[in-house]
Amino acid sequence: MHHNPAAYKIWMQDYYYFIIEGYSKPFGYMHSSILQGLNLSSNWKVNSEQRLLTMVQANSFQERTQVIRELLSLAVIEGAPTSPQKFYDEALRVMSSEGEHVLDTDRSGLDPFGFVSYSSHMIGFVRDGNDIRYWVPKRSVTKPTVPNKLDSTVAGVIWSGERPIDCMVRKTAVEASISKEYTRANITACGTVSYQMSITSKGQPGCQHIISYLYEMEIGKDMILRPGNDEVEAFTLMTLDDVKGALMEGEFVANRAMVWLAYLIRHGVVTAENEPDFVEICQRLQRKHDLFIVEG
Repeated sequence: MHHNPAAYKIWMQDYYYFIIEGYSKPFGYMHSSILQGLNLSSNWKVNSEQRLLTMVQANSFQERTQVIRELLSLAVIEGAPTSPQKFYDEALRVMSSEGEHVLDTDRSGLDPFGFVSYSSHMIGFVRDGNDIRYWVPKRSVTKPTVPNKLDSTVAGVIWSGERPIDCMVRKTAVEASISKEYTRANITACGTVSYQMSITSKGQPGCQHIISYLYEMEIGKDMILRPGNDEVEAFTLMTLDDVKGALMEGEFVANRAMVWLAYLIRHGVVTAENEPDFVEICQRLQRKHDLFIVEG
């Protein structure tokens, strides 16, 4: 949007900038429909003309964390249609553009506030001679966000104070019943993808700014992945052609398709020789989340 401020300004007409008193840059974008459903305390000020939602009278990390926790928990209790539907009680860090850890938000605040969030994703594969197959989970029918879709082998949101690799180790044990010792000994880090989406995880108007740390791991032929909780319906071993076909048919969660696409590029399956939009695809897998206010 730096290259087209006019388009950015038009897009932002439906959003409010979330500001913390004392900081010059916004920390997220909140869709106006979400703001209308919130019961704001005296710690919040709304400027409709400039579309600013400002947290005030919260001068410490602890105060800011408590103010946003109270707002989110109340929003869940009151149950407005555009409010968070669940309070996760999982603390996630919110950072300033200068790298200051300014507060912790519950996971339920990511979509409403459009914070930059951090996640870890792993693609697990099985090697049998020259044949490689992939463990692909199908999300549970009861999962509140995009049920029944295909996913990364394992994925998780990184908690405040948690390293990306530690998130991956934790989630691999919980979701796929793989021991933490095995994961630490075999997992490989593979960079990141980053992106912005103008919808919530439930497909409603909103905003997501996401940085995903990528991993892959060879899984032994004698190991069977089994769901360790109710988030995954089942794991299936798929061939490369199976995965490519499912991607083409839109069977994967949209942002998870980016994780798989990064894998295919990394391993030379998608190349400049077989994909005419190769350069643009690579560029769109990375976005710098530099949140700012357009004046005028």
